[in-house]
Amino acid sequence: MDEKSLIEMGFKDGQVIFVSVSAVRPARKADGHGPASYRLAPQIDKLPMMLLLNEPHFENLFNLLQQLSNLNLSNMNLNSQEHFGLKSKAKILSRNVWELLMVIPTNLRILNGLENAANEPESGDFSQFFKPCSPHKLMYCLQVVEHLSDQSIMNRKPIAHHGEGDSSTTQSDEPSPEFQQMWHQKFISQGGLKHLFEIFMSGSLQLKDTDEWNEWNQECLAYLLRLLSRFAVEDKENASDEAKQSEAKPANRQRSDKCLIPKLKKTILDTMVIENVLKILMSIASDAAIPSCSLSLHSGSWGRAEVVHFALAFLVSAAYSRPDVQPVFCSLPNLATWLKTLVLDAPEPNVRQEACQGFYRLCLGQAPDGTTGYAFLFPILKSLLLYLNTAQGMKSTHKQNGDNMPFKDSYGAGCMDYFWLVCRLVEAIKTEEQGQNTEEESQIDLNELASCVGEYIKKKGYVETRHNSVEDDSLIGLLHLMVAILKHNTAFKCSTDGQALLEDVCECLFALPNRVQRHLPKCKTPTSRMAAIDLLVELAKGSISNYVLLHGKIMKQHSKEVHSPYPWDYWPHEDIRSDCGYVGLTNLGATCYMATCMQHLYMIPQARQSVLQARCSLNDYQGTLLELQKMFAYLQESERKAYNPSSFCKVYTMDKQPLNTGEQKDMTEFFTDLISKLEDMSFDLKELVKSLFCGVLTNNVVSLDCPHVSRTIEEFYTVRCQVADMKNIYESLDEVTVKDTLEGDNMYTCSKCQKKVRAEKRACFKKLPQILCFNTMRYTFNMVTMMKEKVNTHFSFPLSLNVSGYVEKNLMKMNRGEEEDKVTEDPEMDTDDECYEYDLIGVTVHTGTADGGHYYSFIRDRLNQSENGQDKWYLFNDSEVKQFDAGQLAQECYGGEMTSKTYDSMTDKFMDFSFEKTNSAYMLFYERCKPGNKPNSSPVQPDKSDKDIVAKQSEEQIGDQPRLKFQLTEDLADWIWQDNMHFLQDKNIFEHTYFGFMWQMCAYLPTTLSKNEEDRKKIHLLSAKLITSFVLETLIHAKEKPTMLQWIELLTKQLNQYQEAGEWFLNMMTEDDWWPQEILIKCPNQIIRQMFQHLLIQVITQLKPRHVHLYHHPLTSLASSESGELQPIDPMEIGNESCVTRFIKKMLAILNSGVRANSKNLSEYFMFLYEFAKQGQEECLFLLQISTITAMIQFYMGQNTQDYIEVLSDDEDDDVITLTEDKFRSASLEKMITLIAKLVECSRTDRQLNLSDSDQACLIGGKGLPFLYNQIKDDINLKQTCNLIFSLTRWNDELAVNIITMVFSGISRNGSDYSQREPFFKLLSLLVEFAGGPPGLPTFTQYVMQHFWQVAEYCSQQCLEWISQQVTRNKLIHMWILNHMDTWVESYLLAQSNPRVRSAAAQLLIALVPSNNFRQAYRNSRSIASPMKEIHLSNEALIIMHQIYGHLLNLLSRAKDYADISLYGFNHLLSYFGLMTFCLLGRNEKLMFQPYFKDLWDMFQPRLSEPPIPTNHNKQSLLIFWYQVCIDCPENIKLITQNMHIAKNIAFNYILADHEDQEVILFNRCMLPPYYGILRMCCQYSRQFTRILAQHQNMQWAFKNVLPYPVHYMSAVDELFKLMKLMVVVHSDSSDDEQQAIELFKKRTLKLFLEQLDAQNSWQAFVMSLKILITTDQDRLQLIFNGGLPKISDALFTLSMTYHEATACHVTSDIVDLLNILILVLKIARCFKEQNLLTYVLWLHMKLVHYIALTFPRQTLTIHLNCFSSVCCG
Repeated sequence: MDEKSLIEMGFKDGQVIFVSVSAVRPARKADGHGPASYRLAPQIDKLPMMLLLNEPHFENLFNLLQQLSNLNLSNMNLNSQEHFGLKSKAKILSRNVWELLMVIPTNLRILNGLENAANEPESGDFSQFFKPCSPHKLMYCLQVVEHLSDQSIMNRKPIAHHGEGDSSTTQSDEPSPEFQQMWHQKFISQGGLKHLFEIFMSGSLQLKDTDEWNEWNQECLAYLLRLLSRFAVEDKENASDEAKQSEAKPANRQRSDKCLIPKLKKTILDTMVIENVLKILMSIASDAAIPSCSLSLHSGSWGRAEVVHFALAFLVSAAYSRPDVQPVFCSLPNLATWLKTLVLDAPEPNVRQEACQGFYRLCLGQAPDGTTGYAFLFPILKSLLLYLNTAQGMKSTHKQNGDNMPFKDSYGAGCMDYFWLVCRLVEAIKTEEQGQNTEEESQIDLNELASCVGEYIKKKGYVETRHNSVEDDSLIGLLHLMVAILKHNTAFKCSTDGQALLEDVCECLFALPNRVQRHLPKCKTPTSRMAAIDLLVELAKGSISNYVLLHGKIMKQHSKEVHSPYPWDYWPHEDIRSDCGYVGLTNLGATCYMATCMQHLYMIPQARQSVLQARCSLNDYQGTLLELQKMFAYLQESERKAYNPSSFCKVYTMDKQPLNTGEQKDMTEFFTDLISKLEDMSFDLKELVKSLFCGVLTNNVVSLDCPHVSRTIEEFYTVRCQVADMKNIYESLDEVTVKDTLEGDNMYTCSKCQKKVRAEKRACFKKLPQILCFNTMRYTFNMVTMMKEKVNTHFSFPLSLNVSGYVEKNLMKMNRGEEEDKVTEDPEMDTDDECYEYDLIGVTVHTGTADGGHYYSFIRDRLNQSENGQDKWYLFNDSEVKQFDAGQLAQECYGGEMTSKTYDSMTDKFMDFSFEKTNSAYMLFYERCKPGNKPNSSPVQPDKSDKDIVAKQSEEQIGDQPRLKFQLTEDLADWIWQDNMHFLQDKNIFEHTYFGFMWQMCAYLPTTLSKNEEDRKKIHLLSAKLITSFVLETLIHAKEKPTMLQWIELLTKQLNQYQEAGEWFLNMMTEDDWWPQEILIKCPNQIIRQMFQHLLIQVITQLKPRHVHLYHHPLTSLASSESGELQPIDPMEIGNESCVTRFIKKMLAILNSGVRANSKNLSEYFMFLYEFAKQGQEECLFLLQISTITAMIQFYMGQNTQDYIEVLSDDEDDDVITLTEDKFRSASLEKMITLIAKLVECSRTDRQLNLSDSDQACLIGGKGLPFLYNQIKDDINLKQTCNLIFSLTRWNDELAVNIITMVFSGISRNGSDYSQREPFFKLLSLLVEFAGGPPGLPTFTQYVMQHFWQVAEYCSQQCLEWISQQVTRNKLIHMWILNHMDTWVESYLLAQSNPRVRSAAAQLLIALVPSNNFRQAYRNSRSIASPMKEIHLSNEALIIMHQIYGHLLNLLSRAKDYADISLYGFNHLLSYFGLMTFCLLGRNEKLMFQPYFKDLWDMFQPRLSEPPIPTNHNKQSLLIFWYQVCIDCPENIKLITQNMHIAKNIAFNYILADHEDQEVILFNRCMLPPYYGILRMCCQYSRQFTRILAQHQNMQWAFKNVLPYPVHYMSAVDELFKLMKLMVVVHSDSSDDEQQAIELFKKRTLKLFLEQLDAQNSWQAFVMSLKILITTDQDRLQLIFNGGLPKISDALFTLSMTYHEATACHVTSDIVDLLNILILVLKIARCFKEQNLLTYVLWLHMKLVHYIALTFPRQTLTIHLNCFSSVCCG
């Protein structure tokens, strides 16, 4: 058959296969056979797996298993390795055979036989199935038995392990539960269980003394014990789920504190001999625990752990079933040794776990009837404690499974499970029975045990390390054991030994390492630290003395004296040294080039040693060398993640400039510059650089025509490698040493022969350095684009480099004899014995483009190798350092292209998308191999004595060189370890485990101590001190503090529960204001400041009932003088009797201690004082008595602030913001103003303020009220400022006048700055808008208006805008402004030079009208020319509007003075006329204009009409107003037409027709329509005016220059055409003179159009003018004789093109109109016989007919064409 497995076809697990059903299969060869899928299925009994069920095949499988399991190799001459290999292979083959048995269906003979044996006693014999001599068949039968009994109990694969494969044909349905239960009972009743027990007791499956225990025997024995444990126990319906769970496979079972143990059945108990059973069970467990060969391969799924599990499970059930088991078991002589073997010595962790779990169930289990195993506890515990010393001395067996993977147990003895079991047993000792003098209990003295364990803890060595640490299982176990012992409240806890233990545990947790004792502390891993913390909690639990001792030690850690101030959002675990042991360098912006270079240099051991030991001989580089040494010392010794090289960048100069951290530099240039400076620092460093990096290159010129050779020598530090068009580094080296022939015009001039000769030129390596550095030339300059580009092509390099082919002695064959040039050479350049093999030790990678990118490095560790001897590579990427797989170097460093799959939605396929990698190697570092060393091997032999931190090895040997010493100077060592101590202390404190410990110290432990009231107060005070110090000194600085709210609640509760705690809290901050300043002032986190402020207020509130009567002491106490008179105490002593008032005084004193630098954070500070004042009148009076107002005002004004200079360290980024420059000043000082206002109001009694002299002087003293002036200017809470002013000015009108004067003075003083004046206007608004209020308030509105116009002279616009807002809100101001228009309207609406002021004045006049619609309409009007919408005004509003409008009309006579352009410009009257235009709501307003018409005309003529000004906006606004006032008002029009002077001169108006200037076009577009509109309305009402205007030359100018441009002036052109129509109208009563004048106008105008108008471009004006002017035959003849027909032809041509190209129908009407005119003209032409005219007419006819027929639709123009043809042909 041609079927194959998926593996053979190449498929993998999880692979997705797409099957196309409709795919066409390729045709097979015509062999007469179709595919296998077409054939009939074979018979079932012919299948291979069914054939295997038949004999002898089935029996042969078991025989094969037996032979493979008992493979005898003693007769073969094999070594141990070959012997082990064959044995292992035999085990694997046997397992494969067994898996085959599991796949095929269950053997019917065995299955039916077992069924019949249980159902038919006479025919059943279990011995034929259960044969111990064949463990494989026995196990097979046992699985069948289990399957027949109950599948639901099984934890293994039920079908596969019982032969029920996919091809089973014997049993398709599962057995019913009734059948299973019946077969189960029958199997037991027929002796099946007894037979299994006999096999067990026979020992046939156990380990023989002479042989190795076969794994098949182990697995079969485990399965046998499994069935015994299942069949021998009581029925499951009588057992709980936990009893059923105990039979589960050990791997799926978890430890439980409550275990229900099932008992054995009576049938099995009767057959048991306890001594024999115990002996066999213990022997089985012991044999399973200790394998004979630790290297043997275990291929089965059941092993030694299962044997131990089920053996102990059977033992436990037996112990709980028969009482005589306990004395026999406990009296066994080898019990202790047996326990040690299982619990400590067993090398497999699973075996130890199962053993401990079994003993735990034995001692602490419980039978269904209530029987317990407590009697086993003391004997087993006693036996286990015999080996406590052995257990505590064991080493940990954990190992780490790869990088950052969790630790797991390795093969070997271990103590972790031992301590777990001992701890559980000790915890289970019943406390109430300890007083009874039983024999067992008397043998275990918990106090003595505690002393012993404590001594072990104290003497325990230092095993754990800070990096890649292995947990110390013995230490952790001892700590847990001590906790378990102390839970019984032994006397040891409160003894001196207990206190000594507490101190030792504190040392284990909190001892700080130093440069001598680097191994401290003892507990470094999270597990051991957690165990130690649990022990501390247990020691302090219930013991006041221990708690006090522990409290004192913990308090020291949270005192500001023992540590530097913590930064905010601090979490040291983010800054911890990398697990690989190396320290990174912080990127300061663009310093990655420096970081990679320094890491390469540091990782070269010789360079590291020389730099650390160097002494600078030049003062110029002393600072640089010192910073370099500090950097290397930090990289070697620091516990932090990365070093900040800012100090190095400040002292290092490149191109005579300090390093700019924001400017990226080339890494090769920096590397070359650095080693050059190292050469100049000292002689030793110069020798180092020469030996490590300096090589010699020779340039050789060999003459071909003479025997001479010329050589020049030069040194190099880096080799430049060409990358473009190169595949690898060898090709690049070939390019460096390529031979170049000099011939022809490029011949070489021999210095010896003095003649031109042919020569060969070549560069060679004369001497190679120890460290060979290559610079790959990845950057090129593109001469086409003139830009720098990066070459990203593929360029490979090997791990081992052989450069022998590029040295001089191999490239240049010296066969010139004595003719060769003699060159003086250094003896060191003799390279005969030099090695040319180099190993790659580092790569610098650049990712990005030629304009910018990032550098990082891959560097090989030459001091340490992995456990398997391989080199370790690390990635150094700025501050990140981690291990790197060297196998990925090609992918990361070679460059080239990368291919990825991308989905193409168009083709619905995944396409390959290739793109260039931007990351590629930029610098390569190779190190010379020592002679005899293999390439790629590490040249450094590591010293593995200290594996804590790789870089901390002080002495290493490199090859054959002397040992290197990385010793630091005393100063450097002290500097770095001082930093390490602080950092490690912070790391121990800033962690969640420690936070949990502190919670227990503060919240839990105090509740477990004495119930005595005095002791409770003492403990509570200690707890309050601790939580206060911890929260305020540590917790609030942490970055991760998810339980911050709970801590604050607990702290508040602790301080409020007892007043002594709150008093201590306030007294402490009174003595030292560190916390208030750090938290309330300097903390950048507003939430933290708010929490602290609320905490202070709550504490003070809680203390108020007890302290409020002391707030004013000793002010109320009067002392007697010598004269007997009573005198008050010094005010400085006020409030000293209470901690609350003392603290408030201290808080006020903070204002004088440099808080201005953090002025943006003062909001919560003043909020605290304000909340204190809100508590009651007593608090306010106290604040007044201690001159709080004076202190705050002096702080604000800066009168009492000491000069300070705040120096920030280089690491701090916070900006110091002075108060005058603080943009947050307004928000942070708002509560200060609120507090001052409240205190001022609280000082009032009746009509007088009882303020102190100092407070009053600060508030309202000084010239110009400086405090009020400055805080108004700073815009600080103006609403509260207004309240403060109200409080100060009640019943004090004089002060109110002074304040208003000050406000207006501030407005005048800041007249040039709009933003600085705005707060003053806001305050004025608050003052005048306030309504109601308490009695005694002055009338601020009156005072404001008295000074208003004086101030308006300085800041007119803002004053008018402000008053515009107030007139709508304040009736008094409205009335005052309206009644005094004579004093201000002309000044600000006409006389002002600032257009914004004039606009504001107009807005003010509009605001006077009490109509929101009216005001809104004015604000929304886009221009003065926009049409007015109908606005309905109330009678009141209409009266006021008429009053304003009338006043504006009265100003017309004086407005003409402001039309002088030489004085006021062209825009001065825009607001004036715009406002009057807006007031024209109806006919009444237009009639009001009549008396002032002469004033308007006098302004227009000649001031505005005659001056040749292109864009006079005054004239424009006047004409718009004039036009609007004449619409629908004939009375105003008659004023023009009836005045002959005006009628004759109104047409004189200067207009510039510049159609290129956009400004002029826009101006004319607004000015011409109203102007021509006025003329049109005059013509409509006066025929005389029409005749006068028609004869005016300006009209002909307008027809010539304006009419042809309808696109520019659409409205003006419409008005001109309307005028033209009026001028050609002949009335029925027209006189002959009028008719002649009309004809003359038409003739002159038509001639003008025909001569000047371009009919093609201005066809609209042409057609419209013809329609107006051509009305009679005379006009048509005039058109013909003046050349009008060609014009018509041009216009028709343009119209046809327009119609054709735009396919628009809007020109159709124009075409029809033009053709109508043309038809009438041609009719007149027929009357004339001039040959020239007829010829022209015929030509025109043919031309027009041609393009008209092609262009226009016949449906529209057919009649016109016919008429046109008939006219022409006729």
